[in-house]
Amino acid sequence: MDNYQTIRTELNGANLTLWLTRPQVHNALDPLMIREISQLFSLVEKIPDIRVVIIRGQGKSFCSGADLQWMKNAFMLSDEENLKECEELSVMFRMIFLSSKVVLGVVHGNVFGGGNGLVAVCDLAVGLSNARFSLSETKIGMVAATITPYLLQRMRISDLKELIFSARNFDGDEAVKYGLLDHSFSSIATLDHYLNNFLVQVEENGRGAIEASKQLINRLTLQSMAKTMEQIPQILAQTRISPEAREGFSAFLGKRKPNW
Repeated sequence: MDNYQTIRTELNGANLTLWLTRPQVHNALDPLMIREISQLFSLVEKIPDIRVVIIRGQGKSFCSGADLQWMKNAFMLSDEENLKECEELSVMFRMIFLSSKVVLGVVHGNVFGGGNGLVAVCDLAVGLSNARFSLSETKIGMVAATITPYLLQRMRISDLKELIFSARNFDGDEAVKYGLLDHSFSSIATLDHYLNNFLVQVEENGRGAIEASKQLINRLTLQSMAKTMEQIPQILAQTRISPEAREGFSAFLGKRKPNW
């Protein structure tokens, strides 16, 4: 199960921890990591003994969003290649969201752009109070298309708009206020204490009942999301290679203000 390049797994009884292992780039998402996360969740569905999947990041951050080199390469892709990459990203988030397992996100450090999507698709998400979040896509002329449906399941519309329009940073305590995190903690020790207690409680409850409850909740949720989800990859594909995105990304790399 551990034959991956960008992620690592750690099995402890019925609990599987998925570690993002690109610490040199703050665990930024790239096509290989996206494929490997999807492959793992596909495999985990076939292993009934695993009840919980915990997503964590190695190094200084949970996930800093999309890899810069991957974003740069998008401008050189054909329309078909661009759409395919966006579809793979969309599939990954959907697989995590629809997993029959209980999925927990454990957050620290930077959580930018698509990293917020990894948080939002989890059943529960906890993190450190000093974690730094930003829905940063608009800073470089892009749209948080793939993750917005999941963010809307956790956050008030007005809060989500404010954070997307401003692209400002906010910490773990604010993330709890907005609903993106369920709990925040001042230290790893207190976070892990909560996490361990929760895992014990899950283990004491009926496996089938938990899975059925999650399926019911997700089915009711997806009824309102279904049409939008079909259009998401196309929206992302169009916006990530738009002239505004090209200028925004160029300005970001050049450490200058974008010309808009």
